[in-house]
Amino acid sequence: MEEDVRIEIDIANRKYKVNIKENDKEIFNKASEIVNETLKKYASMYSYKDNQDLLAMVLLQYMTSYIRIQQNMSESQDKKIENRLTELDKYLTDILNK
Repeated sequence: MEEDVRIEIDIANRKYKVNIKENDKEIFNKASEIVNETLKKYASMYSYKDNQDLLAMVLLQYMTSYIRIQQNMSESQDKKIENRLTELDKYLTDILNK
């Protein structure tokens, strides 16, 4: 069974302690690194009052990307199902026509 571990991640110069599965440690570290890089990029591009403004923009960017991915996956699944049904229809039609 996989062990839970407590790690400390840094986002926007604040430390957060989180309990995660041990094999997720690399993912969390990479995610916090990407968030911090994006925060720095936004800080150089936009005026802002505090880090919360930047965090809101980063969250919005990643959530819109996530929603697009979900929609594309759904459309892809729909297309696969449609193709499979078309194949089955053709197969059954061939059998009935014999």
